[in-house]
Amino acid sequence: MIDNEKINEQLEKPILEPIIEIKEDKKKKYEIYLSIFKFILLCLSIVIIAIPYSKKSKSEEPSIGLVNLYINTHKDFANNLIYNPAYKILCDDLSQIKNEYKIKVIPTNENNTLYQKRVSYCEGAKMHYIWQLYKTGNITSKYVGFFHYRRLFDFKNDIPDLDSLFKNYDVLLPQRMYFPYSMYDQFKKSHIVHFLDEAIEIIKDKYPEYYPSAKSFFQKKWANFCNIFIMKKEDFIKWGDFVYGVMYEVDKKNNFTTDADVRNLITKEINKCEGTKDINYQSRIGGYVLERLSNVFYDKHFQKRKEIKVLSP
Repeated sequence: MIDNEKINEQLEKPILEPIIEIKEDKKKKYEIYLSIFKFILLCLSIVIIAIPYSKKSKSEEPSIGLVNLYINTHKDFANNLIYNPAYKILCDDLSQIKNEYKIKVIPTNENNTLYQKRVSYCEGAKMHYIWQLYKTGNITSKYVGFFHYRRLFDFKNDIPDLDSLFKNYDVLLPQRMYFPYSMYDQFKKSHIVHFLDEAIEIIKDKYPEYYPSAKSFFQKKWANFCNIFIMKKEDFIKWGDFVYGVMYEVDKKNNFTTDADVRNLITKEINKCEGTKDINYQSRIGGYVLERLSNVFYDKHFQKRKEIKVLSP
């Protein structure tokens, strides 16, 4: 006797199984395509959201490895407007700083051979400390900048794209200052000029490659003052090699080992100055000479300068 149910089951099986497998295969492919589509949408959403933040981060929070900007100070100052981590505060020692700073504070009294002449050298003593660290490789960044507690470039925290700027410029400097007389006469009218004369002679004897730039600069009627700048790391190291190399020799000639030595000699020489006779003002002679040496360095090495307005924070 023939079992009709078994026959029907055997007939249906080879037909239904391929149909079911085809349906399941299509379902799997659909699920795969749907997952890929969702993933693409997610990636596009992330990119769209990230674009404005990436632009902002480039200007407001540059990589610490890209630039270090140092603010020289000898006392507390209003600091609430400075928060970009690229900035660091340089002070003689931590006792000078009482406010809570949002950025790093670096005392420069340890292992700094110019600390005992910090009054004479002004900001140059703290810059010397940082220069030593760059020269020995203990600090590094692509760009290095210096400001004063009351003088900053007007971009403040919104630091521009330095890589783009330095494609067109060699250095960033404050806007130049003009005078009705030469830079040599300007120094002579304000300070004890024989210290500058010594520096020029040292350049002529020991740094002859800089002597044409020195002669040219002291005939000009303008300068980029204040030892404020942003330059490439390798240029900053060369800057220090030159300006401190000359200043070491000036100190040696005058037996300057401490600020007291400087003050004693200034007291004897102050009547030779055509300008102010204030002993405290004239005792900063090292900083004034170094400021002019910086300009000699700029003239020697930088043909394309970007001059920026300086604002008080």
